[in-house]
Amino acid sequence: MEISVTNWGITKNNENVKCYILKNEFLEVEILNYGGVIRKISSPDKNGKMENVVLNLSNIADYEERSPYFGAIVGRNAGRIANGCITINGIKYSLAKNSGENNLHGGIDNFSHKIWDSKEIKGENFIGVELSLKSPHLEEGFPGNIWATVTYKLIDNELVIEYNATSDMDTYLNLTNHTYFNLSGDFKRDVSDEYLTLACKEFIAVDETTLPIKVTSVEGTPFDFQKSKELAPALNSDHEQIVIVNHGLDHPFILDETREGSAAILEDKVSGRKLEVYTDQPAVVIYSGNYLYEIGKLSDGSDCKKHMGICFETQDYPNVLNFMPEKAKIYNSSKAYSQKTVFKFTTI
Repeated sequence: MEISVTNWGITKNNENVKCYILKNEFLEVEILNYGGVIRKISSPDKNGKMENVVLNLSNIADYEERSPYFGAIVGRNAGRIANGCITINGIKYSLAKNSGENNLHGGIDNFSHKIWDSKEIKGENFIGVELSLKSPHLEEGFPGNIWATVTYKLIDNELVIEYNATSDMDTYLNLTNHTYFNLSGDFKRDVSDEYLTLACKEFIAVDETTLPIKVTSVEGTPFDFQKSKELAPALNSDHEQIVIVNHGLDHPFILDETREGSAAILEDKVSGRKLEVYTDQPAVVIYSGNYLYEIGKLSDGSDCKKHMGICFETQDYPNVLNFMPEKAKIYNSSKAYSQKTVFKFTTI
């Protein structure tokens, strides 16, 4: 196991960006202290060839100016909050609006744009990075001073992400990571010929602004991935919910509470790579990169195309305070926020 750190550039605010490189016999992972970005994950294909399996950009200016949350920690909220407004204990909080009239991924200056305090961590069976950040009361409109810590641990063939946060007053938190996976290796193809399995009997239908509107059975729809299925038919479907998000997936899936094992599995039959996603969260938003053609060049100089990557945004129910307040969780000095997600890489 090896861990090293390099200087990776300077932000427009003259902040130093560090890149941590974690390496063991199974994987090599790059983590930036800017946004907690997972910039690179190199994993072996069925022939042992190491290639990168996440979408990335070349330099810090690209991440600041045109990244669609590539690999980043998003918060204080994942997804959209309707009308940029939440109410806690009868108090209405107006949030930053950065997606029409809605708050998206925590607002304008959200966690994905921050330089996090960072340090190396090591244990008997892991190496990793610990990132920490203070978010002041009413930043982007959210209540409470927040002290957040996110750790990335490389343990054998797993990348483990652990989130923890405390608040000095009642508040709402819902963090996730926004890595775009592409198991073909080094962006050879888009993800439409990869196979997806989800431990989900229900998904949440969305409106034209991608806000949740209705919990819906996956049965008889392109959203049924209870058994392994190629992505292409769903991505190309004329189903209203596929069309409304620009032909693809951009939906919350409700994870089966009684599932045994992974929440999601992604497989590439050509490379032989397999990704398993484990989480303690109740939902995962699957986003198939329906607007990635707007991004420009990837780190290798190739054009980023539609469906070039797929995200597994493990999280609490989106827009929960407005959409299903009976399931909302409020955090404070006596109830800390925590979340754990594991990305496990194997071959078929």
